[in-house]
Amino acid sequence: MRYLPVYLLLLAGLHCSAQNLVVNGGFEDENICTEYQKNCAPEGWLATSLWANYYFDQGPANSGTHFIGLTAGNLSKPALRNFIRTPLLCGLRAGAQYRLSFFIRSQNKVLDSIGIYFSPDDYLYDKRYFKDINPQLWSPDRINPQQLNVNSWQKMEFVYTARGDEAFMTIGNFKRIDYTGISKTEFRNDYYFFLDDVWLVPADPHEQLCACADSMRTAIYSDDARHQYLERKIYYMRKQPSAKVVLARTRLKLPPVQRVDTLIIPDIFFATARYELTSKSFMVLDSFARKLANYHIDSVIIEGHTDSVGKLIYNQELSQNRAISVKNYLSKAVPLQEAFFTTRGFAYLRPVATNRTPAGRQQNRRVEIFVYRKEVD
Repeated sequence: MRYLPVYLLLLAGLHCSAQNLVVNGGFEDENICTEYQKNCAPEGWLATSLWANYYFDQGPANSGTHFIGLTAGNLSKPALRNFIRTPLLCGLRAGAQYRLSFFIRSQNKVLDSIGIYFSPDDYLYDKRYFKDINPQLWSPDRINPQQLNVNSWQKMEFVYTARGDEAFMTIGNFKRIDYTGISKTEFRNDYYFFLDDVWLVPADPHEQLCACADSMRTAIYSDDARHQYLERKIYYMRKQPSAKVVLARTRLKLPPVQRVDTLIIPDIFFATARYELTSKSFMVLDSFARKLANYHIDSVIIEGHTDSVGKLIYNQELSQNRAISVKNYLSKAVPLQEAFFTTRGFAYLRPVATNRTPAGRQQNRRVEIFVYRKEVD
């Protein structure tokens, strides 16, 4: 029988949506293994030990109740390591940057060689020795030297520039030589470091994940092979490697472009020294309203202006009322919510021409309409 992980059946072109590119980053969702029908592992994550000695639900997690403990070395067996890997929900865009963060702790000084390895192939099926693999990210630059020997959680944060072929992420101790001087162990002769709350998100806030993270997550969660079943699968996959995993890429969705349309209603469209619209203005406003009906309107700002003849308080009221009259007419013709309209009266404080001549004063008596609209895909 050919053992094919379910997620290998998903082809490029599927779309996903989620913020975190890795599933179950807090390890709270428990996998019920096929053999024993027990919660022996976190969903979506597999460790190279193949057994349950890396999944913890007792002890101080960084958040929640579950966390991961990975073998950093063994007192009697040289170069013993345990790595954990997870498939990515979506492919990464070549050249784009992604923010990776997680929390780690250890009672021993083993946090200086934690590596993060992004690969197009599943690390579980990789025949290479870990010493022949070069992780793209390392922990040393993110470690607080004053807390190396303190059993407290430390946050690691990285910025990763993608190649574009990533399908899996693996975390573990990639130190080439074993540590010395260690006497405290967590499991038999194994000494651990602990991992919790893993997040991988696009650095660009406009980058969205492919459209179906939920279905990809379901496919990942449905892979329940653990223990002997997992051993058999790994044996088979190393003998007969499958096709490359091709994931749907994240998408860069830019925000809609905002445009501003303007219309100036001159003084002649109002009754003299009053704010009522005359009938000659209706054709202009109706034509403008029909144009607005084709747009995705963000907001409409209507500003009234006067010339300098008369007192400020009188002109302030006149300019405001003229702006309101235009708003009332447009709001009946364009089905926008009241909140989208804003009216302002500036009296003669914002002239566009001189107030010393009749022609200049006529230009200053006006209502200006500013329509902010979004151009969508």
